[in-house]
Amino acid sequence: MIVYGKQVSREIARAQLKPRRIWCKRTVYEFARNLFPNSEIRVVHPKVIASICGSRENQGIAIEIDVNIRKLDDIKIENESVLILLDRIQDVGNIGNIIRTSEFFGCSGVILTKSETPNITPATIKSSAGAFFHIPVVRERSAKIINFLRERGLKTYSFDVRGKTSIFDIKFEKPSVLCFGGEEKGISEEILRSSDAIIKIPQFGKVNSLNVASTVGVSLGIYIFQMKKQYPS
Repeated sequence: MIVYGKQVSREIARAQLKPRRIWCKRTVYEFARNLFPNSEIRVVHPKVIASICGSRENQGIAIEIDVNIRKLDDIKIENESVLILLDRIQDVGNIGNIIRTSEFFGCSGVILTKSETPNITPATIKSSAGAFFHIPVVRERSAKIINFLRERGLKTYSFDVRGKTSIFDIKFEKPSVLCFGGEEKGISEEILRSSDAIIKIPQFGKVNSLNVASTVGVSLGIYIFQMKKQYPS
């Protein structure tokens, strides 16, 4: 896959991954050389970079690299684990943003349902600011995901406007999976039925919904805060 952007490049280097090929504009050459001193770097015109990666938002660098799409068994479940499950979310920008937030908060993995969810693309990786390279990201069928969660003993908390329990009233248990659905259709009935609790974030203003990436950020923040109070490190 050909990915692009300076922050993505930094995270590839931090993850100690070896690029197949690198293209950059002249003013970015030293940046690329410092990150990848043992890789061949081709200096090309900015228009060539845009053509190679298919985006003008490339910041003057494009990298061809093997992208490892993980499997469920690649996710390590421990007593402290929290996973993020995204169901029927179609916006790659939201998915990338959520991957970034999940990695920041130390989640053990991000799982995407295959139904109505796009494949991982360079735009997704760019939106994740390169966090994709530091956290397992899995795309799988809903039935297989549900079985995996049950077998591993995770508590499943779904965030949905139909929820009756406020996030401020729930007592989370570990290990956990926090589930979020697309704004158009929400979480599927299949996943809702398998959930241990269906939760809502109380509304204080007039707009009746949050962007899903914002919902994940708010929910993870409250979850981590509660866990730290229950189990101080």
